Amino acid sequence: MPTPNTRRLEKLFPVPVLLTKVPNAGELNDDLITALEEIRASTPNGKPSSWACDIYTTYTNNCALHEQPAFKEFSDIAFQCLSAFGDVMGYDMDEGKICMTQCWLNIYQHGMSQEVHHHPNHHMTGVYYVKAPEDCSEIMFHSPYADTMIRPPVTGHSPLSSMIASYNPEPGDLIVFDSALRHSVPNHMVDGERISISFNARI
Repeated sequence: MPTPNTRRLEKLFPVPVLLTKVPNAGELNDDLITALEEIRASTPNGKPSSWACDIYTTYTNNCALHEQPAFKEFSDIAFQCLSAFGDVMGYDMDEGKICMTQCWLNIYQHGMSQEVHHHPNHHMTGVYYVKAPEDCSEIMFHSPYADTMIRPPVTGHSPLSSMIASYNPEPGDLIVFDSALRHSVPNHMVDGERISISFNARI
């Protein structure tokens, strides 16, 4: 009969998510808030009509923030994090091969959320948190198995059996992940605004 020492568990397809704590993010965030408030004052909500969620975003009408001078320092940091993720994944990234194609603002006020989605036609997606008040809504990552119609009961959740993994952001956190990884934001249930900058990139 097989015994435990005759078995070996192989984890064949891990889901990578790279988290960076940006050093001295306070000063950077102060500068970003000034620039983002100017954008909010001059840019109407660009939420696509197909989105069921309620959120202020510049996804459709001001999605090249990385090309604006006020976002130069942020953009440099974002490219460093994209490069680091690419190195982890073993992507072929000769100099100049990472192209950030979109970069936009998201603002969550009390009760706002973001539905489950991914970013097709891109390789890497990132989120940087400019404001993330205590107890703000998490970013939730959804397992590729989450839509499986028949799942057996489990005695406890683990990275092997869970369908959702969440992360509670803090100001200055920058997260990079594969653009195919589905993610969402549950209802933001605190009064302080949750402000983030999202971006997509190709190689």
